[in-house]
Amino acid sequence: MKTEILTCERIEKGERPWTLSAARILPDRRPRFCVQILYDFSDRKERWFSLMQFIAACGGVALIHDLRGRGASAPTEEPKNPEDAVPSLGYDCETLFDDIDEIYARFGDPFGEPIPDPAENRLLPRFLFGHGLGALMAARYASRRSIAVDGLILSGLPHRETSASVRLFGLGFLGLFAGDSYVPNGVNRRYLTRFDGEFVPEETSDGRFLWMTNDPAVREAFAADPVCCRPYPLADFKDLLRLTRDVWRPSTWDRVLDVPVLLMAGQNDPVSGGDDGMIRAGRFLSDMGFSQVDEKMYRGMRHDIFMDEGREAPFADLCRFALTHLPGKTAVQKQDPAGGENGEAE
Repeated sequence: MKTEILTCERIEKGERPWTLSAARILPDRRPRFCVQILYDFSDRKERWFSLMQFIAACGGVALIHDLRGRGASAPTEEPKNPEDAVPSLGYDCETLFDDIDEIYARFGDPFGEPIPDPAENRLLPRFLFGHGLGALMAARYASRRSIAVDGLILSGLPHRETSASVRLFGLGFLGLFAGDSYVPNGVNRRYLTRFDGEFVPEETSDGRFLWMTNDPAVREAFAADPVCCRPYPLADFKDLLRLTRDVWRPSTWDRVLDVPVLLMAGQNDPVSGGDDGMIRAGRFLSDMGFSQVDEKMYRGMRHDIFMDEGREAPFADLCRFALTHLPGKTAVQKQDPAGGENGEAE
């Protein structure tokens, strides 16, 4: 397989230009599908390379980019105002959707040609995968542009929060005085530690990031990563709350076309709400018009199921979902995610 680090220049009218950093892993044989990955709030693309390698081993193109203000994505030019020095998401959903489509249009074709229109000119079936914040983004994308994807995979989808609007109002009030580029240290600390009290730490653990995964090595690596653990500006938390609020509002959804969905979550994930959260999310997505909603609950796992102990199971389930929902695919039971038909590599 081949790993590529790519860049994409994004310039919108009236906005400063951005350089988005992306990565793509190609399979050794002719690809059969593409999985585009949107990651969580505090993350970067390199943490997903293990999953991307598995996708490529199963015959898929794995594509990911660092969101604005995350990883290696940054403004192309130095900001003119000091208050703009802190990069953040801080932009509307349409710009977010255009970023997702531009990355796919540039790099979704493994043969090197740009894709003029993801909704009409896809050479490979396109599956949009989101985890945590990325799941909210993927759901919002599908609520407006479902014609541009062949399947939706949502991992650790944050459950509906009745207090989202109230909290958003509070952050908006703070922003009136401090500005959206203000970095609220207290909010940052609470975000990364808010669920740790629900878990019992191991004897050798420092008790941080327990809600993310059972694997202490993954937690320690995350804690030592200055890119993932950097403080974020107020604008980012406002965007997160807006997404959490709007995803669960039926009025924000356009008509969804014939698109299958895979919901994935850890049983002990406080972000998605466990079994009850899975049931509510499945019913909601069915009501929004998705043709099929499959649910996968992973017993004993926490929020980051793709970096938890036993991650091989969600790896395989993701690829199995893609391979069994290729256009025209009917022999669901004969597909093995680690190879071709009946488990043999093609």
